[in-house]
Amino acid sequence: MRRYLALSCALALSACGFHPLYGPEAGQPARIASRMDEIDIAPLADRQGQVMHQALEAALQRDGAPSFYRYHLTVQYGISVQIIGVQQDTSNTRNRFLATAHWELTPEGNLTTKLAEGNAQAMDAENIIDNQYFANTLDGGVMRHQLARELANQIAMQLALYFRAHPDHGA
Repeated sequence: MRRYLALSCALALSACGFHPLYGPEAGQPARIASRMDEIDIAPLADRQGQVMHQALEAALQRDGAPSFYRYHLTVQYGISVQIIGVQQDTSNTRNRFLATAHWELTPEGNLTTKLAEGNAQAMDAENIIDNQYFANTLDGGVMRHQLARELANQIAMQLALYFRAHPDHGA
């Protein structure tokens, strides 16, 4: 029964023109994925930047490190904190984290010519529990990794859409 359902869903999606963003199109090789694999990601500052850089590598360089770079990606990344749960004694019980990233794609070797740019944003929150400092520290680290992965996936999607709209750039 499940096989028939999956087959009917696949047929319905193919009939409406749906096709994978990274996959091959009508017998053509997967050009978008290979282009994204040729993006050199500029280093980002501090530990948050390292986490973001790793998330971008995982999202963009799916076939491993490329033999050469055709594009250069620069990302400005930051996380802001907003206290949203305040007790009568002014202690906080909940924080909201807003992660933002602005990215620019340029040709490798010509960093002044901007090919594309965009923004990504993700939000998460954490509860602060009394006498649970170690648990809060672990939760904060996990949350920062999740925010970085979400932003990296958004950036990868925006880049894939750019490469689909501009198939002749850098080919």
